[in-house]
Amino acid sequence: MKTLFNKTSLLLILLFLITISSCSNKIVPTSEANYVSGKEGYITIRAIGYGKNEQEAIGNAEKQAINVILFRGLPESEQKTALIGTDESAEIGKNKVYFEKFYNQKRYKTFIMSSIPVSAFAKQNGGSKSIAVDVKINLVALRKDLEQNNVIRKFGF
Repeated sequence: MKTLFNKTSLLLILLFLITISSCSNKIVPTSEANYVSGKEGYITIRAIGYGKNEQEAIGNAEKQAINVILFRGLPESEQKTALIGTDESAEIGKNKVYFEKFYNQKRYKTFIMSSIPVSAFAKQNGGSKSIAVDVKINLVALRKDLEQNNVIRKFGF
């Protein structure tokens, strides 16, 4: 009898957890970004953005591309290492005011030279809608802005 009760309660808990996790529509950040091309001073990244509508998904793809440059870097590109550092939450915490303006007031868009959708906005396997966007970023301007706002040190100093 005790074994039956344990199995039943375990099954109910498992069912409850599955139900809760399937109800969540929260978009989880990913690192779905790849190097496309680049020359001295700029880089083009193909990023996947998710959203409820196409504009939201494009905006998320742009943020994704910027975040990869700032906190991860892209192998095989001019920007192999992160511009700021790999501990994203610590770096954002140290420069809270800068990043609040950068993301909330959409200052990151001033460093985007172009943003071109390269796929249709469509539902993917998991049910969320996404779009692939080629995002061209002005690395020189972004680096200079980070230096002027004391987020990073000037190269060589």
